[in-house]
Amino acid sequence: MKNLASGTAEGTAYMRYYESLRPTKQRICNDYLAYHLTAWWVKLVARICAPLPSSFMDRAFEKKGRGVSGFLAVRTRVFDDFVLEKASAGMKQFVILGAGLDSRPYRFAQQLNDIKIFEVDHPLSQEVKKQRLSRYFGELPGNVNYVPVDFTIDNLVECLEKAGFDLCLPTMFTMEGVSMYLPEEALRETLSLIQINSGPASCVILDYIFAAALDGRLQSRITRHMNSLKFIFNEPVLFGIEYGQAQSFLCSLGFDQVEDFPPQKLYELYFKPVVPNRPISDVYAIVTAVKCDCVS
Repeated sequence: MKNLASGTAEGTAYMRYYESLRPTKQRICNDYLAYHLTAWWVKLVARICAPLPSSFMDRAFEKKGRGVSGFLAVRTRVFDDFVLEKASAGMKQFVILGAGLDSRPYRFAQQLNDIKIFEVDHPLSQEVKKQRLSRYFGELPGNVNYVPVDFTIDNLVECLEKAGFDLCLPTMFTMEGVSMYLPEEALRETLSLIQINSGPASCVILDYIFAAALDGRLQSRITRHMNSLKFIFNEPVLFGIEYGQAQSFLCSLGFDQVEDFPPQKLYELYFKPVVPNRPISDVYAIVTAVKCDCVS
């Protein structure tokens, strides 16, 4: 169903909303805008599930895949921390690739006040989001440049430049929930493009799925669930990175200062101090990297 806005974006937005309802000392992230950006049917599900005890909901989520809700929560937190850290460090531009229902430009409007923001997404998905933003805020927020891109026919860099993107400025790029839905060649091409067409010290953060989860070496209910959704939303999982190979993968594309966040590291940093008994999926990881200035 190619004419639907991203189904995975709707689902993950609901998960961010649900995480934000947890007690302050237990929640990993707080996306207070997530609910307002979702579709009517997601809001309906949220209302129906509201009276249910959290223990019941947590068990229901775990049936889709152990620790997946935990990973989605910590992914939001790590991306939040990355954006805020890089903004304070002097980044001049912020490009959200595959923006979906990302709310950071609006949640962090004050912190990103002096930064040019570009949301890149499929034209249909972006139009749906713009309508929801206008409905919630009363008008479309003016702090974001919306860049509709159909990657099958459009040139990413040309579209960004037309929207006011400056190739010479230090830029932070986020790719949240994107890499696993791209063929390897497309992911490599996208990362190479942003490495070549951005200023010094530009950086990127992305999450990825382990290759072993795709070929069966690592058995997980979540990969079966994700693949079942391709028949509904036409969003099959296509590519994964081998465990421990994220650094070499990004270095081969002109990045350095690579920091990989496998599940255990995410657990130690974010879960162990506050919710030590909460599981995190062993299928996903997050990686950050900085443009290597010695490569042009």
